[in-house]
Amino acid sequence: MNRAERLLDLITYLLNAPEPVSWQEIKNQFPEDYSRGVEESNQRKFERDKAELISLAIPIDYHSGSGTKKEGYIIEEEKLFLPAIEFTTQESSLLMLSASAVLENESFPYRDQLESVLHKITSINHQISPPPAEITITYSSGQKSNSRSAWVKQIQDALDRKKTIDILYHAFSTGKTTRRKVNSYGLIFRRGNWTLVGWDHLRKDLRSFVLTRIKTLTMNTRRPGTPDYDIPKTFSLKDYQHQQLWEMELHEPITITIRVSPHRLPELLPQLTTAKKRSKNLFELRVTNRLSLIPWILSHKTDVEVLDPPEIRDEIRKILREM
Repeated sequence: MNRAERLLDLITYLLNAPEPVSWQEIKNQFPEDYSRGVEESNQRKFERDKAELISLAIPIDYHSGSGTKKEGYIIEEEKLFLPAIEFTTQESSLLMLSASAVLENESFPYRDQLESVLHKITSINHQISPPPAEITITYSSGQKSNSRSAWVKQIQDALDRKKTIDILYHAFSTGKTTRRKVNSYGLIFRRGNWTLVGWDHLRKDLRSFVLTRIKTLTMNTRRPGTPDYDIPKTFSLKDYQHQQLWEMELHEPITITIRVSPHRLPELLPQLTTAKKRSKNLFELRVTNRLSLIPWILSHKTDVEVLDPPEIRDEIRKILREM
């Protein structure tokens, strides 16, 4: 029995168990896997299998035997399965329109998964109907999009297996192309681009990498069944979902004070959630990518003004004179 079959059988066994299952009962059920050789090795093997299932969102709980419950392991059905999904007529129409838009793009890396999910939803929800025929969505195809799609698939594979990747990366901030060894922690799609967040072995810190700037990518193939790293429990991809471009770690942090015109505050406040508010329309920004901040400031013309530091004001004046 290979590992995938063993994990599937373990899920089935624990899910169908009417009460928690002891370690001895698991060994009796899987003697070829957990009852051969040294006991310590068998326990480590089971812990690896359990960790793998938990990483796949299979909730294996351990009950200590307190109260009326027996001591042992169990998968509780109510934690494993999500409640039934129901959509209003409007939500159904929007769902089909959004899905159709994405599926029209042949370079989208998760087309197969989206088609599978959509098929399952439509099979149980008869309110969903295809979008009107008069609505057509088209995409321009190109090598850049296809290569980006390939990077997403490879990085997702590395993420699933927690294998280190080696990339050749062109940094916009320096104009240099360097080889980077990265532990992938997560992928984000924002502002029309995929961004990889991970531990950069060169910088010894967390970094964000825009996939369109990756030139080559290879995954560590040594010990394919063994993870190269663990994602820290303190890491949260949500912290990066609303990260602004000027917050990407490209240089030492500097503090920049800006003033926003009052009539633009409702529009711009969602982009300033991490800024320190000094007054109604004065904000301090922690900037680690000044090359992205300046175009953002210029795009708002006189509605966003840099007050400090002087060198940033001088840099903006220089750009405006050249323009």
